[in-house]
Amino acid sequence: MIESIAQGYATKLLTSAVGKIFQSDRTGDNRQASGSSSARSSTPGYDTLQLSAKSRLLAMNDLLFPTASNIQTLSAALSKDLNTLFSEAGISTKPPVEIDVDEKTMDITVKGERPDKEKISALIDSNEKIKNQIRTLAAISSHAAGMEESLKFQKEYTASSNPQSVVQKYSALFNSQKVNDLSFLFDGSSIHTFSNGLEWTPSA
Repeated sequence: MIESIAQGYATKLLTSAVGKIFQSDRTGDNRQASGSSSARSSTPGYDTLQLSAKSRLLAMNDLLFPTASNIQTLSAALSKDLNTLFSEAGISTKPPVEIDVDEKTMDITVKGERPDKEKISALIDSNEKIKNQIRTLAAISSHAAGMEESLKFQKEYTASSNPQSVVQKYSALFNSQKVNDLSFLFDGSSIHTFSNGLEWTPSA
């Protein structure tokens, strides 16, 4: 049972990642569709905007797995698009732009001491592609970090003469309310990922 924990954790986290991104897209779509009967489908509980959100997810399906390669690909694409977005808006990336993503709601917040952070926040909020990229990278990075922690637990548990102490050390893994705070720092050339305040790079 212990030996399969990483596999089970990976499956659960991947399902959660898809759900979070889809839920976030549905929330945005529902806001846009509010008050508009033409956006509704004839089938109760469904509408065309929700299907569109699902289609976007399916189109990205090959990048949804929380692997180092996929994270690097998503990060590079986001870095390129943010650079273009800021350049066209005349926004400098010095000092770097700090972007926080809420683990539960997937809301995006620009943090830091920059005097133009409200402008940057509005700029990101107006770009659906950028928002989806940020949320996708945050969800997958968060889950990859969790999987790495799970693998550490598995190795230590197997090798330990006191497995109970290892379970206690990694007790947060078994907490359904566990939150992994993810944020990004964009310096104009690359995206730096921080997990719970510490810079994090996915293992190969």
